[in-house]
Amino acid sequence: MNSNTNLNLEDGNLNKANSLIISIISNKGGVGKTSIAICCGIYFAHRQNKKTLVVELDSSPGDFGPLFDINNDNSLDIAIKFPDRFKNYVKNIYKNLDVLKGFSNPINAESIKEIEIQTLFHLMSEFYDVIIIDTQTVLNGTIIDALKISDNIILVSESTIESLSRISELISILNNKFLIDKNKFQLIVNKKRFFDLFKVKDISKILDFPVKGFISFDKKFNKNLIIFNQNSFIRSKLNIEVGNLINNFISSGVINEFAGKA
Repeated sequence: MNSNTNLNLEDGNLNKANSLIISIISNKGGVGKTSIAICCGIYFAHRQNKKTLVVELDSSPGDFGPLFDINNDNSLDIAIKFPDRFKNYVKNIYKNLDVLKGFSNPINAESIKEIEIQTLFHLMSEFYDVIIIDTQTVLNGTIIDALKISDNIILVSESTIESLSRISELISILNNKFLIDKNKFQLIVNKKRFFDLFKVKDISKILDFPVKGFISFDKKFNKNLIIFNQNSFIRSKLNIEVGNLINNFISSGVINEFAGKA
């Protein structure tokens, strides 16, 4: 961590500067987590006019490098090493929406300390109104640290027994093992089709946890649209439904209102 950074972070407490931090998580691949994270970013940047950052917390590697044409010199590794220069490593992709590519080397993710994550997010929260975190499917210490400082955690599942079973296990692990407050969790089901087997009450019965929203399957959606045809991305069914879902979360108090700086 850069020795010039001097922050008062006592007892693991991140003193945020009027920012909202939302993590998107699932322990099953292919559920649309990254697409939903980008749509959340578009919602706050476009519909709420908030300065927004989407952070890829992935060391697998993730999608942001090829998707947004970002090289390894502008990645989360470097931003953590030099947190007071993080603006040099983000890339603007749409109006007031920026992205930060994930780890360029998986080994680097294992050596990150909690205080380093807290420091970086503290500094970023002084500049951005909203920070969206796109996580990987496999839990590690860095992701747990990010979830602890998140205001809300959106868990994404498909309406299949396998996906729902995985999410049920994930909720239990995060709550019981890592002591993350269940009140932060908002469970949504993505890729819902008209003839899906499970209904809302059936899913809730399996999970013993409330489903807060459904997103319809959008066979025409392609996250590459955010680069090549932003208007089509914004008009896509997935983006509209995610935006409406987040708007309902805010209206109902599930996601707390915040004093943005934009």
